[in-house]
Amino acid sequence: MNCLVVNFTTKASFVARKQQCGAGLMEFGVAAAILAILTFVLLQRMQFYQGQAEQAAVAAVVANVRSSLGAKLAQRYLPGRAVDMAALAQQNPFDWLQSKPANYLGEFFAPNEQELEPGNWYFDRHRKVLVYLLNQRKTFGDAVQKRLNFKVKLSCLPAPPAKPSGTPETSGVTFDQVTD
Repeated sequence: MNCLVVNFTTKASFVARKQQCGAGLMEFGVAAAILAILTFVLLQRMQFYQGQAEQAAVAAVVANVRSSLGAKLAQRYLPGRAVDMAALAQQNPFDWLQSKPANYLGEFFAPNEQELEPGNWYFDRHRKVLVYLLNQRKTFGDAVQKRLNFKVKLSCLPAPPAKPSGTPETSGVTFDQVTD
């Protein structure tokens, strides 16, 4: 037994059913607003993590230089391996590393920092300072500062008054951040 079903609809019910299909402009606007908010939050978090990565990279390079400086200072206790600490304070600290960082630009006498890309290291031979050009200034606190300066400092401790003659002076070398 075959049946033929014929559905007669009026034009009004067809138009009503057509309007209910799909999303309207209001739903599209709400979805676009939610997507924009989520994109903004994602970009803010990415900027935060990029700043944290920059801080960690700078701290790692500084730790490597300090470790190399410690190895240089330890050599002075080996027989026949005199270390001139005054000369260490004049040298480029990156020369002590086994391999220089990928973002090291080299040595300059009077660099124009506007020509150098941010996020890189260089050694200022005139001031004997190792400089890091900030990529994300807000990450390191002072938003006005454009660079971090590090210097090898020679320190001599004062001699005690009852020091026997012929005793070597107590001195050391440190690698510290300095201000301009």
